[in-house]
Amino acid sequence: MLLLLHGMPATAAPVDINADQMTRGADGVVIATGHVIIKRPSETLIADEVTYRTKEHIMEARGHVVIRSPQATIHADSAQIQTQSKTGNMQHATITMPSGERLQAENVKRIDDQRFEADHVLYSTCPADEESWRIAASHALLDNENGTLTTTHPRLELWQVPVLYAPWWKQSLRRKSGLLMPSFGSGKRRGTELAVPYYFAPYANWDATLTPHWMSARGVMGEAELRHVSTFGHEKLNAAGIHDTVTGRLRGRLEADVQWQLPADTQFNISADHISDRDYLADYGGNAVVSSRYLQSSATLSQQMQVADTRTNWFLQAQHMQDLLLTSNATTLQILPRLQSSSQWQALPNLIAHFDQQTTRFDRRTGVTGWRMDLHPYVELPWESEGGGISATLSGGVRHTRYWLQQTALTNSRPTRTAEEASLEVRSDFERIGSNRDWRHVISPIFRYDYINAPNQSALPNFDSGFALVSWSNLLSGNRFSGYDRIENTNRVSMVLENRLQTRDNNSDAARDMLTVRAGAAYDISRNTVDAALKKVPIHPLSNLLGEMIWQPATGIALYGSGQYNPFDRYWSTINSYISLTGIGGNSLYAGYSFTDARYSTRTQMIYLNGSIHLKSRWQATANWQYDTLLKLSQQTTLGLQYKHPCWTAGVEAYRINRRSGTTTASNFGFRILLEFKGLGSVGS
Repeated sequence: MLLLLHGMPATAAPVDINADQMTRGADGVVIATGHVIIKRPSETLIADEVTYRTKEHIMEARGHVVIRSPQATIHADSAQIQTQSKTGNMQHATITMPSGERLQAENVKRIDDQRFEADHVLYSTCPADEESWRIAASHALLDNENGTLTTTHPRLELWQVPVLYAPWWKQSLRRKSGLLMPSFGSGKRRGTELAVPYYFAPYANWDATLTPHWMSARGVMGEAELRHVSTFGHEKLNAAGIHDTVTGRLRGRLEADVQWQLPADTQFNISADHISDRDYLADYGGNAVVSSRYLQSSATLSQQMQVADTRTNWFLQAQHMQDLLLTSNATTLQILPRLQSSSQWQALPNLIAHFDQQTTRFDRRTGVTGWRMDLHPYVELPWESEGGGISATLSGGVRHTRYWLQQTALTNSRPTRTAEEASLEVRSDFERIGSNRDWRHVISPIFRYDYINAPNQSALPNFDSGFALVSWSNLLSGNRFSGYDRIENTNRVSMVLENRLQTRDNNSDAARDMLTVRAGAAYDISRNTVDAALKKVPIHPLSNLLGEMIWQPATGIALYGSGQYNPFDRYWSTINSYISLTGIGGNSLYAGYSFTDARYSTRTQMIYLNGSIHLKSRWQATANWQYDTLLKLSQQTTLGLQYKHPCWTAGVEAYRINRRSGTTTASNFGFRILLEFKGLGSVGS
């Protein structure tokens, strides 16, 4: 039976009542029984029986009462609701918020559609059938608008056992100022650690975390993180400082991350990281940054433009570098500033004109400083056969570099360099596709010729150039120098042969690479050097032979192997290999090996192992191991065990790092504890 009531003031919305049976008396009282469903704007009431006093705008619901609204879902034995003011009372009620928090109470008073007052309260974020923690209180005020739960005489109960009492407790349901759960750990370098973070959120668009961090072996560190968002970007600032009792001096770190999207496709970014001394990261940084050599801070203004057939990208940048191997950075080069641009003009379908330039001012307290301008105009002539099986690119241009040096002891403070360049790259793809279109085999030979007529540059300053030995990343390149201060004098032929097998289960799936095998080498027609201090004259015209194989027989399985072989001295210069297994549920295993011969570069021989496995439905174990076979020493070892419950997570990780760094110049070992209660915060490193 359906009843639509309009007999109310004009300001009141209609009430839609659906029930098995309904009666309406002369006094305006509606009695509905059996599967009662009452719909009002933004709220639905379900019950076994409802008495609706239309004149007073009061509903009395009994039996399996459910009230649904965007703010909460309420289950109760009985309820009385004033439909206009949205006030009311409920008995033996459970209030469930959209994000999963539950509040149970014997009596609930609804102040309005956002606020509830309750007696004899139980609050938790756990699923009802797996409640491992809860807050029990004599009285509570739930404010959905402000996102807070304020309780009187609360107790924190774990598995219904009281473990903590307070006369008053204010729990944030959303981002709200207040204490977060502390963190705890212990290690050799810092001793026992305890940090108690305070979250400060005065406005919707910015907040901060302030953390006093006590270390028994070092003292008390103050940490602060400030975050702000706006319509054009976000900013994050981090600062940490401590008066180190071991070194007896003030130490600290400053970090910044700013990203702004400005008009006209212009961006402004700041990425900064600065520390007080070179040992700071070893003593206070995480394991991932202990081995870092450089810290870079930069501010960049950039823009991308396109006018007709011309595209231009440019950026203006200032950059500061810290060399963590040096006690003083007086000789470390800083970039103040750098202007770099790249323009591309599609003159014809098979003619592309380019003009790249970089102008940089290098600054430092000790050593050569000054300006460098590099101009690089060149053209490309791409071509592709009608069937697409053969493609070629012919390019040619010139590189001109000019310096304005500010060191009077130099005989030439304004040196220049000009180099002509040309290259040709040809690629052919020979493919065969299976009759069912479930596999594809492609053989691709690649040929490249590079010619660069560069003069001797040993007398030029070197701000940022270094020579890289042959590798897959630079095999098909005419210039293996990094930076702009050196250009290779090249007359070289490079060749690569690539063999690829692709497969797919059915025609609707995307193809995946099952097997990729490639080999390559380079042949120097003329052997010379433009700077013997950076690159020696090659002994042989033929480079090392490069090989690489990637086999992925099934999804989640990958085997990799690569190496360089010296055919003249008959030895393997480098070998790298690994096997990677990834399974359902997050199980993974990685085992790798790397080797470098001393005749090629610094001798290394390392074994890498890391993995993650689910022992049971909620238990997960992790491990990481790095072993130096030359030193017969484990460089780094970590072991972790974690239990994930629907409303809490507990874990422990033990670690040992044998890299001798930091102020103690000793290996480091310790443990970290993770304890997280959903809705209460977390403890961790």
